Amino acid sequence: MTRIASLAWHCQRVSGWAEQEARLIEAIDPLKADLVLLPEYAGLDAALVGRTPPQDIASWMALASERSGDWMGQLSSVAKRTGAWVCGASLPVETPRGYVNRGFFAAPWGEVHCQDKLIPTPFERDGMGIVPGQGLSVIDTVMGRFGMLICYDSEFPILARKLVEAQCDMILVPSCTEFEAGQTRVRQSCRARAIEGQCVVVQAPLVGAVEGCDIIDMSRGRPGIFVPPDHGMPADGILAQGAANTPGHALAEVDFAAVGRVRREGQVGNVAHWPEQDRVDTNIRLLSL
Repeated sequence: MTRIASLAWHCQRVSGWAEQEARLIEAIDPLKADLVLLPEYAGLDAALVGRTPPQDIASWMALASERSGDWMGQLSSVAKRTGAWVCGASLPVETPRGYVNRGFFAAPWGEVHCQDKLIPTPFERDGMGIVPGQGLSVIDTVMGRFGMLICYDSEFPILARKLVEAQCDMILVPSCTEFEAGQTRVRQSCRARAIEGQCVVVQAPLVGAVEGCDIIDMSRGRPGIFVPPDHGMPADGILAQGAANTPGHALAEVDFAAVGRVRREGQVGNVAHWPEQDRVDTNIRLLSL
């Protein structure tokens, strides 16, 4: 059994990096999880450390990117101190191609890898100048394989399918949505991806208000851990969930062997039958009545 946690996280200003790390340790360590997912743009905490934050989006992004190395170091330290994979926690990072929305995989021994968001939202494109990431990372561990689809990426089934084809047992979805409609889209997409991929999908949302930061001025969501509703799994596909729109967590013991049996022996065969979509007759017949 693998202990998985999803954090609903609220960004806030702190006096220094030691206080920021203490916040993360206080939230993560008591869970005794093997893997903890933090939300999209949780890394903007880095721009809130020890100084009066900027007011315009461009300055927020520049400061977050400037501190991205420090943020990676913080995640590495927290992972080592808690013994957990600490994942998600994205922030804007400047690259030669432009700013990307970059999430992280911090291993319990301190090594850190990244995953950039592949399909920016309209606000990220027009308001922030975020450019698409390149490629998907798959992390192969003793507890199973997992990859990451950052927020809006989860709404595109082909991206999740690529992770499933790479034998991922779990897809991590750090999210940040301002409106209830956005939260619904991401949450329902996560549940759909769990059905299509017959895998575990973990969603961690940013929550609460951050005054003066138009990137995350108000965030809503509900942490959840989703599985295919099939043999041995909850009938509604919800393995665990936390409270909506408030800091907290969802926590579950996941039997990846049982999830794997669903792919092989389930009531339905979504993964096995996926290629049939390319073979069925999809010619459109327009009927005028």
